[in-house]
Amino acid sequence: MLSLRSDHFIAADWHLLLCKPNQNHIACHNLSRTGFDVFMPLHSVERRRRGRVRWESAPVFKGYIFVSAGQGAGQWHKLRSMPGVVQLIGFGRRAPALVPAGVVAGLMERCDANGLLQTDKDFMTGERIRITSGPFADFVATIEHVDVERRVHVLLDLLGSKTRVAVDPARVIHAV
Repeated sequence: MLSLRSDHFIAADWHLLLCKPNQNHIACHNLSRTGFDVFMPLHSVERRRRGRVRWESAPVFKGYIFVSAGQGAGQWHKLRSMPGVVQLIGFGRRAPALVPAGVVAGLMERCDANGLLQTDKDFMTGERIRITSGPFADFVATIEHVDVERRVHVLLDLLGSKTRVAVDPARVIHAV
């Protein structure tokens, strides 16, 4: 994994690469081994298996990774035959399209050392929040507590009774 705080990586020219379905990690591994710099921001997702809930890291942009030439400059043709790679995003036969520098730099600044995207919101017990997406979108609720895995637990008024619900912090904003 590359050091995301390095000025070299933040200032590099980044491009977007399309990966085969569910093969982001394979593409990242192979590109890193051949001298390309790769950046795949991750976020925590809730997975349900056999009735149990687990939190796992998953790519923020499913199917895509950011790639910079690094030591592999001039070797873009190698990308097509790499395991896990479909194509480098570009315009026709010209050079690969550049991702705006501010986009990648902003993502890198919000990631921890493992590439996990950190939320920029600190929620406190008793605050009023609004859920922005999911089955409870646009509900306004009061935070009951925030657990160690940073899930926000709220009490929702559903059909006249209070129901406890755990919500991903990325899906809530402070209510006005």
